[in-house]
Amino acid sequence: MPNRLMPDGSERLARRLHRAEMISLSASLAVFVVIGVIGLFVWRSNSAEPVTAAPQSTPTVVARPTVAPEPISAVTAATPAATEAVQVDIEPPPVAEQVEQPNPLDLIQTWPGNRPFSLLLLGLDQRPGEASGRTDAMVLTRIEPANNSAALISIPRDLCIANCRTDPYRINSVYQNEGPDVLRRRVGEIMGINVDYVMVLDFFGFRRLVDFFGGVEVDVSTTIYDESYPNATDTGFEPLYIPAGVNHFDGDMALRYARSRHQDGAIARDQRQQQILLALRDQILTPRTILQWPNFLERLRNTFRTDVPFELVPSMLKLALSIDSSRVVQGAVGFDRGLSRTVIAENGAYVLEPNVPLIQAYAAELIRNGEALPAMEGTADSPEFADRQHLEP
Repeated sequence: MPNRLMPDGSERLARRLHRAEMISLSASLAVFVVIGVIGLFVWRSNSAEPVTAAPQSTPTVVARPTVAPEPISAVTAATPAATEAVQVDIEPPPVAEQVEQPNPLDLIQTWPGNRPFSLLLLGLDQRPGEASGRTDAMVLTRIEPANNSAALISIPRDLCIANCRTDPYRINSVYQNEGPDVLRRRVGEIMGINVDYVMVLDFFGFRRLVDFFGGVEVDVSTTIYDESYPNATDTGFEPLYIPAGVNHFDGDMALRYARSRHQDGAIARDQRQQQILLALRDQILTPRTILQWPNFLERLRNTFRTDVPFELVPSMLKLALSIDSSRVVQGAVGFDRGLSRTVIAENGAYVLEPNVPLIQAYAAELIRNGEALPAMEGTADSPEFADRQHLEP
């Protein structure tokens, strides 16, 4: 009789197959559970972190936060649709109106009236220990406000005004011996021109003035070699050499250039003095220096002396600034036209004897030439004048 507790062969095989199916099913479930757990962990990790990647359309905001945004015009060219939406809500800032810069010279009163006036410019050779000195440079300047013109007439220092043969008296000694008022009257009598004002600048003041404004540029037409130029102590000679061409002079060299005469004579020296005057006017006289005249006057105290009323100085400088170099008539009392002739006095001195009627006719001719120039239109707005407004001392 068969034992029921022991299964036969077929039952054992069926049980083994069933067991294998259960193990395979359990393994599959385990794999799915593991994969689900891992997927859940990854999903929660991604959802907890903020999104750091910026949209494709605005890369510059996130990737380069320190770079300024592109102008509206550039964005409009790249993404017109997006720009239209922005323009609906945001109005562009108003364009600032361009304000016209005022002319600084408008703050300065113009010269009162159109009456011509004259200014006698004196370069004083005052030595240490002397109460005064001789006027080695004399330039009579007549200004015509009506048409913005001027005439410069140099007066030689050796011009004799009395006793040319017996006891010669040079005009450059009048200031030292009799004062500026007598010199003013003497010059007026010889030139036939009323002298309204006098301005005196000694050698020290001239050097200081040029150095204060950083020097002056002068175009030297001919090389200068003066082997007899006096030294600083006036006890000997110190040869002077200046090459032809544009030279930048400090105060000392500008003075040497204006005083040198042994290589080409007194008339050429007078021309150099006028050249220095015009160069200083062109390079130093600007709207800013005129506006700051009281400040410069304080800092350049004792540099020059003048009887021009203080309140008229800015107006006079403004008028001088408005005169173009092409409207300056230049001349000098020399040997041509018989204006003067050399005389050897009894004491051996060489002086110039003036022909007063011819000198007066010559001065009147120069003045007429300046007055005949056509009046300038729009002086304050001319290109040359506008450019000079930006110059600084």
